[in-house]
Amino acid sequence: MTLVDFLAGFWLVVAILLRVGIVIILVSSIDDFFIDLRYWLWRLAHWRDWRRSAALPEYADELYQAPQQHIAIMIPAWHEAPVIARMADYLARSFDYDNYHVFIGTYPNDLETQAEVDKVVARYPHLHKMVTSEAGPTTKADCLNHIIAAITAFEAEHGLNFSCLAYHDAEDVVHPLELRVFNHLVPRYDLVQLPVMPLVRPWWQMVGNHYVDEFSEWHGKDLLVREQLTGQVPSAGVGTAFSRKAIALLEKMNKGQVFDTSSLTEDYEIGVRLHEVGAREMLVHYPVRFKGQAPAWLGRKGVHDMVCVQEFFPHKPLLAVRQKSRWIVGIVFQSWSKLGWRGNLAMRYMLMRDRKSVLAFPSLLMGYLIVAAMLVRGGHLRLNPDWWRYPDLIPAHSFFWTLAFINFIFMLNRLLQRFICTQRYFGFWQGVQSVPRMVVGNFINIGAFFRAFTQSRRSGKTGEAVKWDKTQHVFPDLHAGEAER
Repeated sequence: MTLVDFLAGFWLVVAILLRVGIVIILVSSIDDFFIDLRYWLWRLAHWRDWRRSAALPEYADELYQAPQQHIAIMIPAWHEAPVIARMADYLARSFDYDNYHVFIGTYPNDLETQAEVDKVVARYPHLHKMVTSEAGPTTKADCLNHIIAAITAFEAEHGLNFSCLAYHDAEDVVHPLELRVFNHLVPRYDLVQLPVMPLVRPWWQMVGNHYVDEFSEWHGKDLLVREQLTGQVPSAGVGTAFSRKAIALLEKMNKGQVFDTSSLTEDYEIGVRLHEVGAREMLVHYPVRFKGQAPAWLGRKGVHDMVCVQEFFPHKPLLAVRQKSRWIVGIVFQSWSKLGWRGNLAMRYMLMRDRKSVLAFPSLLMGYLIVAAMLVRGGHLRLNPDWWRYPDLIPAHSFFWTLAFINFIFMLNRLLQRFICTQRYFGFWQGVQSVPRMVVGNFINIGAFFRAFTQSRRSGKTGEAVKWDKTQHVFPDLHAGEAER
């Protein structure tokens, strides 16, 4: 085969793949546009109060009028010595609430983390250390199950009843008003999810900051539409509160264990399973406003003007790929196998959106490779005009040319939506930076998908569970004094 024959065959394959990719991207873009359209129609219909969840009062003053229920906070900690003491100290100083206890789960073979936990437990009587019966690492779900057992024993010993259980990770920056919100909503709602708003890194750390853009759109728009269409809200794994009814339902479904230890994203599956048995779920959107005198923490450094959970996400490409591949393994592959396609049409549609990365990310990669091939060909023709010429991949004004143009319009809409959502929570300049960061995010997502696919395929062949890739956590430098009430 001559070079010309090889290039001709290659160009034919590129032309075919381009057409396939155009169709897949078009379908995915229509799907995203439907969510956009549904959101903006809702915004127009609720233009007066769209910023605030209807179940919460207009002014936060009313949250202080309700009697305080006992609330338990669960924090699993494996190799969290660098952050757990600072996080727990900040939490204990920040919560504008009294009737709560924090249970931190540690492992017998992680003495460094235990030592750090001992420091804060000694300072705060409502913080407690728990040590699992098995050596780590296990899974987050397993650690949480041990914590729940410790909570049950604590209730029996002290005659308490925690009507609300919530969980956080060891790197979370909590909001002072969080427990007031949970107290207001639980047990009317069985699962309450706070939005996650990543902490902003320096502008050049685009990998870490692309999480800012994605979560702004996910938790500021997409999950809101999901809740409206289905009534179902997936747990984010942090900032989630459960009623005791929800805990009992999960324990019954999992044969005595509240959290499924076989899943890498048990938090995602929790929302689906609770929804199926009639539990009420809610995503909180609550910008804080006070009618009277505002507490000292309002406007303090590190406190978002909306009740949410903040944290740093990985800023190195490989670490981001590892973290997101874990999400994809659990949400796409494991949940597909465990949950299948269930529920009404709206619920199945949302499951399809969760799993469409199986086609969307390979098509996205294919699109970038085709663009690269076209650039190389164009550059070669400029250097050597007599080089062999092939027909255009897509003839001008053809059917696929029209589809490609429609995809381009959808891409501009995608950039606009991302800009609007990011600037709403993080300001104008972060909104501007979200445009180039979308390309960075695409490459991270592509790498994460193929890593997750490889892991899942290997697990299917060998029967071994997919390895848990722990994320290395960082806690921001917030001075302890700033957390005083």
